[in-house]
Amino acid sequence: MTGPTRRAALAASAATLLGQPARAGPRRLRIAIVQMPSANHDIAGNLRRAETYAEDAVRRGARLVLFPELMPSGYTLSYDIWDSAEPSEGPTSRWLAATSRRLRAFLGTSFLEAAGDDFFNTFILTDPDGREAGRVRKQVPADAEAYFFKGEIGSHVIETPLGRIGVGICAENFYCFLANEMSDKQVDLILMPHSSPDSSASGGLPTPPGTHLALWYARRLGVPVAFVNKVGAWRTPTLFPPPAETNGFFPGLSAIVGADAGVLVMMDGKAGVGVADVTLDPARKAPPGVVCSGVGIAELAIGGAAGVASVARTQAAGSLAYQTNPERARRARAISGGGSR
Repeated sequence: MTGPTRRAALAASAATLLGQPARAGPRRLRIAIVQMPSANHDIAGNLRRAETYAEDAVRRGARLVLFPELMPSGYTLSYDIWDSAEPSEGPTSRWLAATSRRLRAFLGTSFLEAAGDDFFNTFILTDPDGREAGRVRKQVPADAEAYFFKGEIGSHVIETPLGRIGVGICAENFYCFLANEMSDKQVDLILMPHSSPDSSASGGLPTPPGTHLALWYARRLGVPVAFVNKVGAWRTPTLFPPPAETNGFFPGLSAIVGADAGVLVMMDGKAGVGVADVTLDPARKAPPGVVCSGVGIAELAIGGAAGVASVARTQAAGSLAYQTNPERARRARAISGGGSR
């Protein structure tokens, strides 16, 4: 049995074990990534801008359009981020459903969700009928994000008529749990929405280009990857001065990488839409298994061992502060109405 034939047989066997029918033969799918700025706290304005980009992507034949992480709210690392939180069925959820239905396309982004006593960074994918295909909550808040929203362990795979779609929200893609789930569940396509600023001017870390992550996953799993980031200036108050404000920028550098690890789209630092045809091919997939051991993916780490340790310390401190903050529960319940989804 040849290599590709064996991989196809293993993929079919894995699909059967997972309770899903095996999809025979390669399929082509045109996807789009929207590299755009997001103004902090301007949900209505950001969604209007996003709609224009979505229309452009669909005119160019895209059937799936991916927006950056927290596209509707912008991105701050201070408690005013809660001012942009939404209930589970709020403006972003409704916009995604209505726009998907009008444009007859799959659309996806994440928003800051208030549910019960908590805040979550939640990704929603809607289908061409305006229905919700699935949700994924970010499992690992990145660095200081842990002060402002809660991580939740759950599936990062959404079943759709297009195929099995994996979702890694920004920093999650640097962790072994995400890579191993993508392999175990034999995803057909991976979406990586990011809100990843370059904060090196303020003593923080730079952001990697989309190929840094996308190529790693494509090479090991044999599936296409769409990575999208924001562009534009980034200003946010910080909890611990100095400085009292972070001075950075979103560099874009979004990318679409094919299942063969060929770079199909590599964007610069300007706003725009990247479109590419990707091939979803079961024969290219690596068989399911452990592709990474430990906590983080060592070869993807930014800032080396010292950077990894610093992030872990901030996450631990932030998680404790979040859990013990009575204002957090009050604010979340006021927005969500006290209900959980």
